[in-house]
Amino acid sequence: MIKFFRRIRQQLLAEGKFSNYLLYAVGEIILVVIGILIALQINDYSEVQKERKKEMILLSNLSKEVELDILQIENNTKISMERLGRLDSLVGLLSAPNSIDKSSFVLQSFEFVMDQYFKSNSGIFDEAVSSGKMSYVQNDSLRQKIFNYYRNAKETYTDGTTRQITDEFITPLLVENIYLNLEGFSMLGINLDKISNLRALDLGQLSQNRDFWKMVLLKFGGNREQILRWEAIKKRAEGLKNQIDQELEKLHTY
Repeated sequence: MIKFFRRIRQQLLAEGKFSNYLLYAVGEIILVVIGILIALQINDYSEVQKERKKEMILLSNLSKEVELDILQIENNTKISMERLGRLDSLVGLLSAPNSIDKSSFVLQSFEFVMDQYFKSNSGIFDEAVSSGKMSYVQNDSLRQKIFNYYRNAKETYTDGTTRQITDEFITPLLVENIYLNLEGFSMLGINLDKISNLRALDLGQLSQNRDFWKMVLLKFGGNREQILRWEAIKKRAEGLKNQIDQELEKLHTY
């Protein structure tokens, strides 16, 4: 092709048709410029496609991560509700304390110190923030909502309060009122009949014990507050996942 154009130039010069040659040269320059512009446009398009692919991978991973949060909350809520149901039934037995199996009551009371905690699956998000990859997300509104979601999901003050209440209040009350007796030690395989003056658990007395009911109140109140907090996070997660998935659908059409 280059030889072809060179022959045309040489022929025009040999024939003395300088004006024609000049027009030809200008046209050739224009063609070269157009070719360069097309090449640049193709290159720019290729770069844009690469950036969109990175964005799609990031959004897809974030969608999966948010879904894990939703599943974790559903599991935490299910376990907590079932535990509160069992504790409610256990406490209800105190309406007829003389018919309760003391050893079984002590054993089941251990659930007072069991809790669930939510920890957001934020590995992909954290890595994207630290590496600057969040800039891949071109939709400004969506990017801001992603930041807002994780900032909110990581504020685990409700779970932290529940953990503190369990450690500092419920556990000591449980030990003092339910475990510190013959049945409590027997559950651990320790027989204190001829060693200590500890008495057997008096469930009738327990049903009138204000500290015991304080423990019940703290347990049910704390766990139910957790469940409400988780539900709020779940709604945010579901809304965010829906928006991410919609954005992915748009990107797939480009």
